[in-house]
Amino acid sequence: MPPAGSPPPAASTSPTGGPTSTGGATTTTTPRPPAGPTLPAQVVAMLDDITSVFEQSKTTPQYASIVNDHDGCGFKAGWASFCTSRGDLFTVVVQYTDAVPDNPLRRYLPTLQKLGETHSEDTVALGDSFVNDWRTAAADRRFDEAQLRVAHQLFLTPALAIANQLNIRSNLGIEDLFDTALMMGASSSDCDGLPKLITESIIEASGTPVSGITEQVFLAYFNQVRLKHMRNPCTTGRQKVWSDAVDRVQALQQLADKNCWNLTAPLEIGADFKVTIRTPTD
Repeated sequence: MPPAGSPPPAASTSPTGGPTSTGGATTTTTPRPPAGPTLPAQVVAMLDDITSVFEQSKTTPQYASIVNDHDGCGFKAGWASFCTSRGDLFTVVVQYTDAVPDNPLRRYLPTLQKLGETHSEDTVALGDSFVNDWRTAAADRRFDEAQLRVAHQLFLTPALAIANQLNIRSNLGIEDLFDTALMMGASSSDCDGLPKLITESIIEASGTPVSGITEQVFLAYFNQVRLKHMRNPCTTGRQKVWSDAVDRVQALQQLADKNCWNLTAPLEIGADFKVTIRTPTD
């Protein structure tokens, strides 16, 4: 049963700021969704730092991170674990090259584009120097900004739009949706993605916050649905890595159980681990 408790407070909003465009987990050009609530920069930084905790066990974004876990993603690089096989890593390099034409990653664009278009996890064609060139680029703040911009476009903007449609107003509720989109996909074509999980959650909860279900109860159902998909995903290559990562959903549910709806720093986050974010920083 979902936990009982008082409804969460509304997320703080601002008339400006926040993401302004969108994309999808498996494509680099999708229509812009309806605008959702906007968030102050400090809240966005907290969301980003929670991602860093989940992705790299660090409290600040790890822009130079790059690994190959052989999980269908190819290289997972940057603070949001952009993948060579799904095209979002290509998008990062495109946007960085737009800002800084003379950069060490530009020469990889044709190969990155092909890997993204074919959803190939094979990274051999990138050669031995790609990893070092990624780390070199990460010393440039403009590259870091491209990573932030792309992750917000592809994952936070769709999450905000869905939050707006469902009347999810808390910072924690938005984090639940953002983390799901980033990890499992934001497109309706993603079989374990955010839109599918929302549809299933509406059925399980028999409604949404728009129809009178409290946000706390709806999100508890949502987390249960997400855990089910993570333990038995239909997404190729994710069976082990997602089932091993259920503690990130458990950590988010524990924040709800502790009424940490505003995600105010210092914020202790963890399930079978404990990390404290003291000063949210991008």
